[in-house]
Amino acid sequence: MRHFFCNLNATVKELWLGIGIWGVLCELVTVWFVKDRMSGGLGILIGCLLATAGIWHMWRVLDTALDLGDGAPKYLTARSWMRYGIFVVIFGILMVTEVANPLTAFLGLMGMKAAAYMQPVIHKIFERRR
Repeated sequence: MRHFFCNLNATVKELWLGIGIWGVLCELVTVWFVKDRMSGGLGILIGCLLATAGIWHMWRVLDTALDLGDGAPKYLTARSWMRYGIFVVIFGILMVTEVANPLTAFLGLMGMKAAAYMQPVIHKIFERRR
């Protein structure tokens, strides 16, 4: 497992930290504003896990696409559709089974966006500590 984290790009780690911060903030908010706390909290957890996997997948796809040359746009498009398709299937499962709240899962998935906005700040903090 240590080898896995050592090979990750620093930006991916910073984005994952941003997703974690977002997830904690969302979990705290759901304690007060969601009636079914278990379903809401599980939804945020699922959404944050999807966001984490999505960031990793984007990194791998972009890393591979840089070596493809002319085939890169087609590869990027296909992999993006695959990623979004998986997200849609998982949200469909959440909606049908009602295991977790799909709206809070979407809120957790938006951690990808929040992390992208937080990443420059997180990066500056890490750079100052070095």
